[in-house]
Amino acid sequence: MCTYTCARVPESLEKRESHYGRISVPAACQFPLLQPTSAGGGGAQVIRQARRQRRRLLEASRREEHQREQSRDASGKPKHGDEDDKEHVGGNRWAGGSGGADTAGLGGKGGPYRLEKPGQNVHQISDEAKAQISEEAREAARKMGEEAREKRLQEIEMGGGDYDLYMTILGEVQGEVDQLRRVLGAATAKERERVWHRGAEGELDENRLVDAIAGEAAVFKRRAAREQRPGEAPQRPKRITFLFDASASMYRFNGMDGRLRRSCEAAVMLMEALRGFEQRFDYEVCCHDGDNVLTELVPFGRPPADEKERLKVISKMMTAAQYCGSGDNTLAAIERACERIEASGPADDYFVFAFSDANFARYGISPQVRERRKGGIP
Repeated sequence: MCTYTCARVPESLEKRESHYGRISVPAACQFPLLQPTSAGGGGAQVIRQARRQRRRLLEASRREEHQREQSRDASGKPKHGDEDDKEHVGGNRWAGGSGGADTAGLGGKGGPYRLEKPGQNVHQISDEAKAQISEEAREAARKMGEEAREKRLQEIEMGGGDYDLYMTILGEVQGEVDQLRRVLGAATAKERERVWHRGAEGELDENRLVDAIAGEAAVFKRRAAREQRPGEAPQRPKRITFLFDASASMYRFNGMDGRLRRSCEAAVMLMEALRGFEQRFDYEVCCHDGDNVLTELVPFGRPPADEKERLKVISKMMTAAQYCGSGDNTLAAIERACERIEASGPADDYFVFAFSDANFARYGISPQVRERRKGGIP
């Protein structure tokens, strides 16, 4: 048995110029690696120590949030901005700044997309100040954000993103993957064929009349569901939709609580755990954001074949959260997902799992509205 120690984050994870260009990965997505050191016991204690070190690292890297009273007017000429490693507040020149205008950053207005700079605190302008922007400036920022998003998606398809990032995320959830695979392996089908069971209950089995005369008690038969043999696949797979939130807030607040990082970990855990269970579970992975009600990342019947394909899935989730417009489509996405899975054909059972950080109060969505939108949907 291998034991593991916590290694420093390699430089390849901190600077991803080759695959991510000028796009910085959120600080909370930079994980400590677990590396094998020796064979023998004590592995559980070392892993727990590594996890504690990871939590301390994340807590130390959490940024501070400040409210900014002043705000700069958006010029209507959005840009990525110049790059450096310093903290900038309230300007319109530097990429990754905060509380300014026109450039990619956090907490300001008029910029083309969100961009987090490691170590940069967030200076958030008010919602009223964010609303004070011309339609021309808003449209220019939206158009540039869409172009940057399409460019990033093309890079993902060609290069597949950063393999080291994927393996680091997988290392964080490997224990959960193993546990989930054991659970999935024990899953049984909801619908089984009915067969004759012979025993001491039911109607008399005409093929055992001689045994009945001889005094045998187990000469009856009854129709019941056939017991599933260990490891046997169900006749029809269970069909599952995993729906992830890739809205703007997932990127915006990732530096505070790691919500986007945890969503990526959950997606990796599910895809890895379901590998090899394609006959039992047919699944799709989708996401929603402020611009799109539902984006298909993994279609039914075509699970990702290898690490590169699974890496593309989480890379697209991160890209959507960084470049999409503000807004929430959680309820509409759940409704769409339910409609899709109901129309996907016969299956042993149907499930939709939705992961969201939706702030319903912000968008005026009451519990009554949620119930109406769910009406008639299983």
